[in-house]
Parts: sequence; structure tokens; C-alpha cells
Amino acid sequence: MRLTCKIFLSFLLASCCSLALAADPMLNGIAVHTDLGKEQFIGALYSNPLSDNPDTLIASTQPMKMELKIVAPEGVPTRRFSRWWIEGMVINNSPTLLTDQADNMVKFDGLFKGRFVQNDDIVFIYEPGKGVSVSVNDVMLGNIAGDKFFGMLLRTWVGKVPLSSDYKDGILKAGNVSADLKGRFEKIKPTKERSTEVASWSKIKSATELAAEKEKEAAAKSSAQTSSADNNKQLAAQKAEAAKAEAARIEAAKAAAAKAAPASDEDEKPALTAQTLLARQFYVSDLLKKIFANTHYPKRALDRNQAGSVRIAVVINRQGNIVSTSLLQGSEFDSLNDAALEAINKAAPFPAVPESIVGSTFEFTAPLKFTLPK
Repeated sequence: MRLTCKIFLSFLLASCCSLALAADPMLNGIAVHTDLGKEQFIGALYSNPLSDNPDTLIASTQPMKMELKIVAPEGVPTRRFSRWWIEGMVINNSPTLLTDQADNMVKFDGLFKGRFVQNDDIVFIYEPGKGVSVSVNDVMLGNIAGDKFFGMLLRTWVGKVPLSSDYKDGILKAGNVSADLKGRFEKIKPTKERSTEVASWSKIKSATELAAEKEKEAAAKSSAQTSSADNNKQLAAQKAEAAKAEAARIEAAKAAAAKAAPASDEDEKPALTAQTLLARQFYVSDLLKKIFANTHYPKRALDRNQAGSVRIAVVINRQGNIVSTSLLQGSEFDSLNDAALEAINKAAPFPAVPESIVGSTFEFTAPLKFTLPK
């Protein structure tokens, strides 16, 4: 009887511990992401159990949380924020998974309908069987169903081609985090007024939603039988007035949400659909393959056992010619930075931008990692 009680108590204790582990993810790591030498946000990963192995974290079936807080004084434009995630997912996930999750990626992108400002708090919470809940400043924006999407997000931080190698290292601390950085992170809090502004995003239609409505209207128009030219003119006038009123409402809402930040052409992003998403995936893949094929390890760096990672933002026109390049993350060794820029210039001109991808220019990030041979 006593043995049976011990077994029961051991089982109960193990069950309680298991529930506690599942319910309370702990701070695994924390890091600062920089672009062009400027801090953009501080990100934190919460997991249970803690781990310094990226594969273990990505494969975890326990509740997890990713949280990032904006620290850039000028905020983060919508287009840049979208590019961080979409491009990171495209680079770090298989074509099969991207195709399977294309609609979820479009839905995720459509949740963010305004510029992020300093102190904004963006949270992604994964619960097995319930998907990923997305909130900004404690305002729930939506949920991405399924158990695959969180892993796709996590790969942008700790995958083979992360935001940066330093950022990845900071996230993979297995709980051994900097007390100073943790304290700084915890002090960042949005204002109540800003939370109210974010809540207004639910009333703003995203570019993707507007594009879908436009396609729907076009299809309805092509199939509808109008009785006379007068009716057509009247209908067109009504639609024009409605579109004008809707555009004015959207602009007013956007202005209210972005009043704390300066205007930027990066605040506008093209409508994202599953078709354009997959087109971007294959196009970026082709661009990177061409760059990697032209990348050569400098002999001087090899002789001196110099290694490092370099990230370069590249802007090309629709013909595939380089418009500009910017060093987002440089190595401490100039020879590696020069080799990365040289690889991009040698790879140009790139293939023309596909027709399904809109815009007069196309921007992507080229991550190059110089690793010494074993």
C-alpha cells in the first residue's frame, strides 16, 4: 500500500512538473537587432526547456513565445518590418513548407497595418494545437492556426541564415542572459495612447485585403450584365465616390497611427498574395544562388584565420541592374566585407523582376557567411 502511494505521488509530481513546464516558458535568450549600425529592436525568446540548440528549439512541441520591442527612435516602417519576416522565412524554410504555409504568411503580413514606433511591444505566442497568437501592445491582432508557423518564424532568428549571427548567439543562451540587457528590455513599455492607436488597426484594410476586394469587384463586373450605358456610368460614379471616401478614411486612420513617427515611403508596402509570395521566394532564391556562386574567400583572410558574417541590402531595378547596396551588418575584417560586395557586383546584372512582383525597384538582403574550412 505504501509503495502504491509512493508511485502515485511520484506520478502526480511528474504530471504537475510537466504542466508547469508547458505553462511557463522561461527566458531562453535576448538580443539586439541592428541595421546600418542602428539598433532596431530587442528580441527575446521564451521556451521550456531552455536550450542552446536551434534544432531542439525549432522542433519543440511545448508552448513558446517570441517578443520584440522597438527601440529605434524613428520607429520601424511597415515595409521594413514585413521584409524582415517574409525574407527570413523565405530563406530559412523549404519550398514545400513555404507553399503549404503561403496563405498563413499572407495572413500574418496583413495583421500589421501601421508603422511601428519606439517602445512598441510585439508578441507571438505559440500554443500546441492552437497556433500562434499575435499581439501588439497587448492588443490581440489575430491568430495563425496550425503547429508549423511558429517554427517558420523562429527560423528567421535561429535558422541557418538568421537576422545576424550575433543576434542568433544572443537568442541561444539557454537562460544565461545579460542582466543589463534583460533589465533594459523589461523597462520598455508602450503608452496607453499608443495601444489605443494600435487597436484602430482593426478598422484599416490592408493592401492585401484591398487587392482582394478589387479582384472580386473586377470578377463581378466582368460577369454582370448591365442594362444600359447610363447605368454603367452611374455605377462607376458611385464606386468612384465610395473608393474616394474609403481612401480618405484609410489615410486618416494611418495618419493617426503614425503621428509619432516621420513620414516615409517605406510605410507603404505592396499587396502580398500567395502567388506573389511564392514568386518572391523563387526569385530571391535565384538571386542568392547567383551571388553565392560568385563568392570567393579572400586568400588573405584564410591565411590569417579570419571568419565572419556579412549582410548587405541590395536594391535592383526591374531589369535586374543594381541601384544601390548598403552594408547592414559588417564583419570586423574589411577583406570579408569587400569580398561580399564584390560577389554582388560580379553577380549583376540579375534576372529581371517577375511581372507578378510589383514596384519599380526590388530590395532583398544578401547574407554571406565566411567559415574557415575544418
